[in-house]
Amino acid sequence: MKIGIYAGTFDPVHRGHIQFACDAISAATLDTVVIVAEKNPYRKRPHASWDHRQAMIERATQSVEQVDHDYEFANMLAHQHTMNDVLRIATAHYGTDNDFWFLVGSDVFEHMKAWQDIASTQQYGGFVVALRDNHSREWLDVKMQELADRGIEVNTVVIDSAHPHVSSGQVRTAVKGGSCPATVHDAVGAYISTHGLYQTTA
Repeated sequence: MKIGIYAGTFDPVHRGHIQFACDAISAATLDTVVIVAEKNPYRKRPHASWDHRQAMIERATQSVEQVDHDYEFANMLAHQHTMNDVLRIATAHYGTDNDFWFLVGSDVFEHMKAWQDIASTQQYGGFVVALRDNHSREWLDVKMQELADRGIEVNTVVIDSAHPHVSSGQVRTAVKGGSCPATVHDAVGAYISTHGLYQTTA
């Protein structure tokens, strides 16, 4: 199977995240995408707990074919992990007969050259990159060349984000102001309301 791994803060998960996962399945011919909330995101302090963020992912994906959450897999990941850590855990959890792909936004891929550990492409399929904000394919080509100059060549499938300017921060701001934007799935909005999430600054 070709399994996409989409790790991030998801604080909270929104329609842009889910649409990216669906588009990645089509563009990279993936069998499934697993969305994983990171326990301790790099350089970020989550506003909602890991359990809340995973629960919102579960609700956002429950009616979306081929896009799923996996509480056990997410729980197995270290608080801070490298690509090799993710691949090791994914192989142990899902089995060796799988081709793993990483889903990232271009805002994340931009900093890939500074990552502590980049696994050999022989160990995974590649990256599905969604262009975010004002990033263009020409801009991404420059970032790819920067990696190549360091001797790092990765397989990439590039897609245009259907929601390039939507962010979790915008959702939190709206919720704090007393409304829940349409960019959040109804089930996620209901969960946020029920648990009183994002009402105050963390």
